[in-house]
Amino acid sequence: MSVVVPFLENQTFFITGVTGFLGKVLLVKLIETCPNLKPNSICVLVRGKKELSASDRFDKDLFNDSYIIQYLLKKRPDARKCIKVIDGDVAKSKLGLTPSDYDWVCNNATCILHMAATTNFTENLRLAFEINIMGTKRVLALAKSCKNLVSMVYVSTCYTNATRHGGEIREKVYPINFDPYAVIQDVIAMTPEEADKATPHIIGSHPNTYTFSKMLAEHIVLEEKENIPLSIVRPSIIGGAYRYPLEGWIDSYIGAAGIVAASSLGVLHGMNGGGSNTVDFIPVDFVVDLILVTLWHTKENPPGERLNIYHSATSSRNPYTWEHLRSGVVGYYRRRPPKRNVGPVWVLYVQNPALFYLYHFLFTRLPATLQDTKRVLKGESPKMVAGSKVLYKACSSLSFFTLHSWAFAIHNTQALWEALGPEDSKLFPFDVTIINWEIWCPLFCEGIKKYVFKEIELEKKKLVGGGAVVGKAKEEGRGNTMRSKL
Repeated sequence: MSVVVPFLENQTFFITGVTGFLGKVLLVKLIETCPNLKPNSICVLVRGKKELSASDRFDKDLFNDSYIIQYLLKKRPDARKCIKVIDGDVAKSKLGLTPSDYDWVCNNATCILHMAATTNFTENLRLAFEINIMGTKRVLALAKSCKNLVSMVYVSTCYTNATRHGGEIREKVYPINFDPYAVIQDVIAMTPEEADKATPHIIGSHPNTYTFSKMLAEHIVLEEKENIPLSIVRPSIIGGAYRYPLEGWIDSYIGAAGIVAASSLGVLHGMNGGGSNTVDFIPVDFVVDLILVTLWHTKENPPGERLNIYHSATSSRNPYTWEHLRSGVVGYYRRRPPKRNVGPVWVLYVQNPALFYLYHFLFTRLPATLQDTKRVLKGESPKMVAGSKVLYKACSSLSFFTLHSWAFAIHNTQALWEALGPEDSKLFPFDVTIINWEIWCPLFCEGIKKYVFKEIELEKKKLVGGGAVVGKAKEEGRGNTMRSKL
């Protein structure tokens, strides 16, 4: 008998970041796994746009356009009634909430999930601080005002400790040798232009503004949580789903998906990195399951002034290398290239940055120049060179992660897994040792084809009866086949 599901069904949630890749999967899992959720029990913070209210944007971006939401609605046609959408923005004072909405959350929320963040590696430092640090402070302030709060989970990243590559990284907040509040005050007082100029000096050995701002956010949480029943979940590089909601599910260029997608098209042939280095992928469904179980565990075992941290990572218990990824990606797309493929699929790693630049010029920039010349002669606008520059920038932003290895300890996560009963272990399977990378990699590659490149839209036309959910029987049948090989 499950103990996690009854707990979840009796909560009122306040969730940020629900329109992101991770947030959408979590929303679907929560609703599908908990059939007895009350109306308006999932309160989601969504930023409205000029032409769309928050509620309209949520319905358009998720309930009308998202494939997995349509998949959910086939099973739970009443899913929308569980959700209350409120207009807000983590980058604004009091989360941009109206007084009545703020009071509603304070009076009703029992669980808080804070996932909203800018994950852009090259984000302006001031904006990264405003969203990732100040936004977290604002959610903490809200949590302290919630009268019935029993559990809160803040989603961070394993790479808050990116500078500690080469050794084991434990599930704790490591000390720093400067005052985080002084740095935050200085950066928030800057203009975006001033922040750009000061970024290299401020972030130091951190690879980008994302990891640096998330690292400082953890220190703020540690300092300000007081007795809030709060835990941190740190995912590594989130990848396509292993099983849930669909095998291989991914709907964005998150993490390394953009590089894999470019390789599949035959436009990217090299990475600045070492194939023997560990790539710490974690399927999105493993992260979601850990978050939901952590919510339950935090309520059942209030941490007091302690801060429990859980790594959602594979490097220490089920490692995977960049060379394994390269081999799997190239092998799959040579057999089954996407319909928009424009060239042969092959990829190599080049460790020396100068040699990589030359390599990229010869095998990406130069062919792009020739293709643009042909486009101009045909009267078409050139775009390939611009695309090659974007690829080089993307490879450069990832090079820190392809040139180094980390081993993220999962002692807390493993202990939490071992504390689950048989039923909850089936419902929330986040044990990373069950991942078979030879199965996951083709699923990930196929997911990019079907859901990012939207080749699933072409498959819909071939199915008898159409419908919003495509190939359900096929997916479930293949899923059973895959599971039988584990």
